Amino acid sequence: MQKFGHSHTSGERAVQGGETLPSLPEASHYALLLEPDGTILAANETLAERLGLPLSQLQGRCLFDLFPPGVAEFRRSVAEESARTGTSRSYQDVSRSGHILDVLVQPVLGAGGAVAALAVFVSDITGQWKTANERLRLATAVEQAAEAVVLIENDWTIGYVNQAFEDMTGYSQSEVSGKPMAMLYHGRHQERAYADIRAVLEEGDVWTGRTFHTVKDGRRLRVEKTVSPIRGQGGVVLGSVSVWRDVTRVAALERQLREAQKMEAIATLAGGIAHDFNNVLGPIVLHAELGLTLLPEDSPVRMGLTEILGATHRAKALVEQILALSRRGEAEEPVRFRLSDILGECIKFLRPSLPATIDIVFDKHTEDDTVLADPTQIHQVIMNLCTNAAYAMRQAGGVLRLELNSADMGTSRQALFSESEFESGVLLTVSDTGEGIAPDCLGRIFDPFYTTRQRGGTGLGLTVVQGIVTGRLGGGVCVESELGKGTAFHVLLPREQSIKVEGGEPLPHGSPRGRGERVLLVEDETPLRESTELVLHSLGYEVTACPGPLVALERFAEQSGAFDLVLADVTMPGMTGVEMLRRIRVDNPYIPALLVSGYSEIVTPELLRGLGAEFLRKPYSVEGLAIAVRGALDRACRNARE
Repeated sequence: MQKFGHSHTSGERAVQGGETLPSLPEASHYALLLEPDGTILAANETLAERLGLPLSQLQGRCLFDLFPPGVAEFRRSVAEESARTGTSRSYQDVSRSGHILDVLVQPVLGAGGAVAALAVFVSDITGQWKTANERLRLATAVEQAAEAVVLIENDWTIGYVNQAFEDMTGYSQSEVSGKPMAMLYHGRHQERAYADIRAVLEEGDVWTGRTFHTVKDGRRLRVEKTVSPIRGQGGVVLGSVSVWRDVTRVAALERQLREAQKMEAIATLAGGIAHDFNNVLGPIVLHAELGLTLLPEDSPVRMGLTEILGATHRAKALVEQILALSRRGEAEEPVRFRLSDILGECIKFLRPSLPATIDIVFDKHTEDDTVLADPTQIHQVIMNLCTNAAYAMRQAGGVLRLELNSADMGTSRQALFSESEFESGVLLTVSDTGEGIAPDCLGRIFDPFYTTRQRGGTGLGLTVVQGIVTGRLGGGVCVESELGKGTAFHVLLPREQSIKVEGGEPLPHGSPRGRGERVLLVEDETPLRESTELVLHSLGYEVTACPGPLVALERFAEQSGAFDLVLADVTMPGMTGVEMLRRIRVDNPYIPALLVSGYSEIVTPELLRGLGAEFLRKPYSVEGLAIAVRGALDRACRNARE
């Protein structure tokens, strides 16, 4: 038999019986002609090389004898079915070497329409199959990606979006396919961002940044995206791909972090200002009080000095309010105080900041309002509730009402706090006559980051309130609201045993005096140092005044054992009063010490206990200084006797 393709250039050849069979292609495919029973009539060189046999040895052999039984059986069944039905069959096969083969079995009809032979064409499609498989994997990966993916045509219409895009925006593939990309950008700000993106892409560059997007349900998302051109062979731009990531929550957290950092900076600034301001107030208070003690009762100057003292006390209270708002740490130990006192401070602070259309009313219906807590935290609770109430009345004004009631078990409000474990408490109610809270929002108002404000709200205020009241104080907080009528927040705090909190113990014979004790005074502010030295001398103490820690350490080294008390400022240049005291205690571990400061985060109860020192806050009065110094000396004497 002649080798196919060499003697018949027409692409056909004759076989016994006169039938004309199609020519077999050469090396681009494997091809052969079979008798209906599988006997090989002809094959091309490529197939012979593939099977590892000379072409002459293939002719006349049964094709299916060349394969393992299982493989041969399948291929025989396909050939027999094609011969029996006279129809072509195609299927994919896998060679022993792992190649993917595309097989076509084509019947060749002879005289009378009977099947005279079978033409078998085999193509190795391993490369195409791998390419298609990679494309399938890529498409699956894009479809299942967590980030939204948008394929953009060259005319800036949407060609494809993945499932993440549908989940993020609410728009389905059918709703956006073929639509202009501009449909996803609403409002002037978003439209401007879209124009910037197009301008960058039209220059052939990649755009990366953040934009806002208004999604199908009207929510506005903050989206981080990258938009890149898709390039084909030769660098031809085939379109663009945009990858989106929802960073709405991340952006909110970043904004809160910036606010926290800003508040930390404000706290540092406020602390520094308070320290300096108290150093200014200190000598004013001391000199005014000394002047009042030296002047006769009928002196006209006494009225002026009294006014000066009143002004300094108001200034001191103002500094305390600033520090209460800026304080970064929590109180290490809670203190007993009357809740009405904190409410009074908050009202004074709130009044100038609220519009005249909002009235503030304070009703106190109980005398037993003593609680044990951190005043700073309670201040924070009250201010959060009051600012929320003021916001609810920002349009039409109204009444901001603060009420204090006794919340003994059995009262009408107590049923709201079934989870509280104490039997009596103080009930604080902060109410407004504003717009009220919708019922579907009422159950979420204490959730972190949830806010009903259109702008400016962090969604953390009520979360903080709940955390302080329930988590730290063991109290309870609940809300009642009605649309169009207002909202009331009820805060239940455990009551402490009633105590007197107005001030220090009364002194029957004036301020306590010294008995010639020697005081080492260390203060870097000259006016305060001089006025404190003057007061101590007037109280009967011997004073060695030093302008700083280094000088004080020299004096102490020169006269070791010559001092009965160290009175030192905490914050001084070069060395703190705490560090100075530690060095002094190396030589004299039992010397009494009194540290003073207007504001210092390093002076904690644990630190004072560790140093065995007392603390006096600036600005101090003559009486306050006298009590603190005498108390420190007397306690040291008692401890020494014990």
